[in-house]
Amino acid sequence: MPISLTAAKAIGCCGVIQRVLLSDDGQILRLGTEERVFNRHQRRAIALRDGGCLIPGCGVPVNWCEIYHVDEHADGGPTHTDNGVMLCFWHHRNLESSGWRIRMRGGVPEVLAPGWIGHLSRRWRRVTKSPTRLVDRLAGAG
Repeated sequence: MPISLTAAKAIGCCGVIQRVLLSDDGQILRLGTEERVFNRHQRRAIALRDGGCLIPGCGVPVNWCEIYHVDEHADGGPTHTDNGVMLCFWHHRNLESSGWRIRMRGGVPEVLAPGWIGHLSRRWRRVTKSPTRLVDRLAGAG
């Protein structure tokens, strides 16, 4: 049964790609796995840094979030803590259509609000709930 491109992207975003090379008689010649899913150690680090869904105003806690590749894995983005952010299910599935944009700078996520949100200026803002980074910000270091 055919599925939509959107559904295929969502499935690919949360899965592992495994390539199998077979000989003409069915023997496995090569078995490879491309790590697409963040491991538990990476998830813990990203969870500590982000503290929940990264989108301002979204209160979904970290345990209910998924990790989003800022630079898409399909486009060569690495499965690395400097390329992953916590997003709730809704923001993960609807990021492109919501107008929010995310980028990483120096290992810290930044967001740009959509144009339809009038009370926020259209500039990139650092987003983190990391206790050490918040203390640094209060002290004027960042």
